[in-house]
Amino acid sequence: MKKLIGIGIVATMALSSGAYASGDVLAGKWMLQNADSTQAKLDEAVENVAQEMNFFIRALARPVLKKQTQICQQWTLGWQAKQFQWQCDSEEADNIPLSANGEVIKKDEEGIEISGTYQQTNDAVVVVLESERGKRTNTWKQVSDDELLFTVKLESEKLPTPLTWSLSYKKE
Repeated sequence: MKKLIGIGIVATMALSSGAYASGDVLAGKWMLQNADSTQAKLDEAVENVAQEMNFFIRALARPVLKKQTQICQQWTLGWQAKQFQWQCDSEEADNIPLSANGEVIKKDEEGIEISGTYQQTNDAVVVVLESERGKRTNTWKQVSDDELLFTVKLESEKLPTPLTWSLSYKKE
């Protein structure tokens, strides 16, 4: 779990029962593409937000924002019974009920409650996570049979503009 400017946002996902249509396609292992340019892309996203902050806060905010832009070399996505499971690299896998719809789904390491909402389209799964500290929107969008675009948008009253980035993955 990560922190955002002293206001941790848990990097988890909440999904509800419509997941099976995308589940067949999105389930499995996805490997990061263009890894050599990924860090530069994330650094640019952080710098764009930091530049809009008060000069005195920037130095403190940059490392916290960079911590939020974790790069997953591999995503493992899947559905089981009434649970969605996801895993970034070798971190511990997380599970969430498919019926989650704005209710509390877990607490972070500091005991802050995290609520989640799941949305699905024909080609994407969108997960919105919220706590008293802010909002995180994760989107996994299928762009071809074996390509996935993962987009994150972090919003907080502490940020002058949302922190947003996208990474491309290929099915393994």
